[in-house]
Amino acid sequence: MEAQALIIHGCGGHARSVAANLLDLFENIIFADAAARPGETILGCKVVKDFRQIEKFQHCLHHVALGDLERKKELFMELEALGLRLPALAVRSAEIHDSAELGDGTFVGAGAYVGPLAVIGKNSIINTHAVIEHDSRIGDHTHISVNSTVAGYCRIGSQVMLGAGATVIDKTSIGDNCIIGAGGVVCKDLTVAGTYVGVPVKLLKKQQDQAL
Repeated sequence: MEAQALIIHGCGGHARSVAANLLDLFENIIFADAAARPGETILGCKVVKDFRQIEKFQHCLHHVALGDLERKKELFMELEALGLRLPALAVRSAEIHDSAELGDGTFVGAGAYVGPLAVIGKNSIINTHAVIEHDSRIGDHTHISVNSTVAGYCRIGSQVMLGAGATVIDKTSIGDNCIIGAGGVVCKDLTVAGTYVGVPVKLLKKQQDQAL
C-alpha cells in the first residue's frame, strides 16, 4: 500500500481520523466529498467534490470513511461495482495476527487488536483500541467502536454498531442491524434487530419490520 495515492471518500470526523493515521503510509491522500469547498484542504490534503476529478483515479486506492453505515455500504458497493481497488487498511500500531482475515475496504485503527483466526468482513471499522479476539467473526459494513471488546468465538452480524467501550462476552452472537450503546455488555445472543443499552444490554427500541 505504500507510495501510492489514496482517495478517502468522505471528509467528516471518521475520515479525518483515518487520514491522520495513514499519512505515513501514502505519498498522497485526497478526500472526495460532495460538500467540498473550492480550494479546501484537510490535514494538508486536497478535498474534491467528485473523485472522478482526480487524474488516474482508476489507479488509486479507495477507502469509504463514512459514519453512516447504510450510506457507507451503498457507496462501497458503488465503488466496488466500478472495479476500483478497495483494500483493507491498517494503522501501523494495530496488531493483526497472521491468521486473521480482513475483508476489502475494512479499516483497523490505532492500537486495535485482531486475534488469531478472527475474520472481519468487508467495509467494516475496527476502531481505535478495539479488540477482536480469537476465532470471532465480524460481518460486512459493521463498526466496532473505540475501546470495544469482542471476546473469543463471537459472531457479529452485518451493519452492526458496537458503541464506545461496549463488550461482547465470549461465544455470543449478535444478529444483523443491531446497535449496542456505549458501555453496553452483551451476555447472551441478540436475535432481534434494534438498539440495545445497559449492563447487561436490554432492547430499547426494535427496528420495525426487520427480522434476523
